[in-house]
Amino acid sequence: MLALEVKRLDFHPHRLDNSKSEQKSPEYLKINPRGQVPVFVEDGTTVSETLAILTYLDAAYPEPQLFGTGPLETARVWQIVCECDGNLRKPVGEISRPLFRGKAQEFAGAIADAGSKVRAELSALDSGLSSTPWLAGAALSAADLVVYPVIMQLMRATGREEAKPLELGLHPLKEHFSNLAVWAERVEALRGYDNAYSPHWK
Repeated sequence: MLALEVKRLDFHPHRLDNSKSEQKSPEYLKINPRGQVPVFVEDGTTVSETLAILTYLDAAYPEPQLFGTGPLETARVWQIVCECDGNLRKPVGEISRPLFRGKAQEFAGAIADAGSKVRAELSALDSGLSSTPWLAGAALSAADLVVYPVIMQLMRATGREEAKPLELGLHPLKEHFSNLAVWAERVEALRGYDNAYSPHWK
């Protein structure tokens, strides 16, 4: 949704309520038989999965470009996206799921192990942001749009009261990863950010 806002495209969002299993309804399964989100539908074309949707949007509506304007920049965007999916997303889930489910003490050891992996990944991202305003360079890219929600998931989880005794050294961003904190503020200042903000993040 934020990519659509960045590209200044008109769209009609339709949010599904996971608690009501709306993503498994017969109506939705006709659109995506896997029963997963997100899905993008345009003029009879259906595209699912975040990266596929971002790639489609960039090919169909090239400005501003989200996957780089040259080989090195494009490679950098994909490198960060791949590193996020391969090294950051899973341990963030290992931290956030127990915290969201009220099982912090039960999974304290696993959360601590995941925390060390996440700190290493965030440190690398933070270091990169010491010389560029965006994760892949001078311009906003798909790398920022992919990584930002993962970090926000982490912040929502580690900001909970039950996370404090675990002393994970992750929350708040500004105290542990100052460059990432400034970058997050830069994302949040983007045109259309409020329209793309997920209600369940509040």
